[in-house]
Amino acid sequence: MSESKFNPPQAGNAATEQLTDEKLMIQLAQGSHVAFEEILSRYETSVITFCYAFVRNRESAEDIAQEIFLRVFRNAQRYKPIAKFTTWLYKIATNLCINELKKGKLRQCLSLHETIGSDPEGTKIIERIVAKDTSPISNLERQETQALIDKAIQQLPDDQRITIVMVEYHQMAYQDIAEVLGVTESAIKMRVKRARETLRELLRIL
Repeated sequence: MSESKFNPPQAGNAATEQLTDEKLMIQLAQGSHVAFEEILSRYETSVITFCYAFVRNRESAEDIAQEIFLRVFRNAQRYKPIAKFTTWLYKIATNLCINELKKGKLRQCLSLHETIGSDPEGTKIIERIVAKDTSPISNLERQETQALIDKAIQQLPDDQRITIVMVEYHQMAYQDIAEVLGVTESAIKMRVKRARETLRELLRIL
């Protein structure tokens, strides 16, 4: 983190750098602070980015990330390397972000006209949400639509809002999202479909 609330990780340790995430967690469960520093070094930036996609506030994202890594540290002995470490990590992150959003402490305001991640059609997110039979949107139309995006996102059901963040902003595979959220891959595909349809309708009437 910038001005990290954790102690800054020490210089890379050749021994820990060669270990898998799962082996690092075993060492962490045994009390290794070096293992924790390596995990922090690997995932701190991506976890903050993940949280920021939900809350759109840097300070809040860093606060949530701090709590995520504290839970990783405290629950290391409970971790079982059955699933990928990243699945376990992002499940913690997702749950915390959801809790904060439900408590109304944070206001999500995604900018869906940003280009984030690869897209085979080379389009921006907002262009994938608007109806396919419409003409390409102009810069002015983008600006006008952008003023309505936050309101539209807030009106999505929690499950759709969370899923669309994972898909559009983190390019997570449907299978990985399904594992994190504890639902089937088919359910994730349906959520994405419904979220995009709902956003199209909301953007027409707002």
